[in-house]
Amino acid sequence: MRHAIVFAALAAAIACAPGHARAADATIESLLKQADTPYEVDKDGDYKIVIEWTKEKRSQLVYVGGTPETFADTPVYDVFAPALAAGEDGLSAEDANELLKASGSLKLGAWELRGDGAYFAIKVPAGKLTAEQFDKILSLAAETADNFELEHSESDDL
Repeated sequence: MRHAIVFAALAAAIACAPGHARAADATIESLLKQADTPYEVDKDGDYKIVIEWTKEKRSQLVYVGGTPETFADTPVYDVFAPALAAGEDGLSAEDANELLKASGSLKLGAWELRGDGAYFAIKVPAGKLTAEQFDKILSLAAETADNFELEHSESDDL
């Protein structure tokens, strides 16, 4: 229950953070629909997706920013999943070091501190991205965040 409250605060902080207001994107919506991925669009226009593992009785939130950024005339999607709430003073040195070490071994994505929590984020160039590739990226974000949460939090309900 405590982590549910912390996560609600985390989500609210991200929604209010500068640069995180988004508008819905037709390409993202098309990729999600092609993959039959259920989603909601939150008040900021971000796509909210719940990845579930029924065998393990676990789930993980994953967000996709509703408006892509642009790099070299290529749209870049922001896929991010919460994993660890930070206290008033930020992350502990131990958690921060663990996230930095974990980022070093990743092939895709990195850990970021956003609002008052640690998120696993993947910046995805849209280009010729297929629905299957996008679905794998969502799964990677969910699994990476969920695994870190399992190893480093007091509960499995961030």
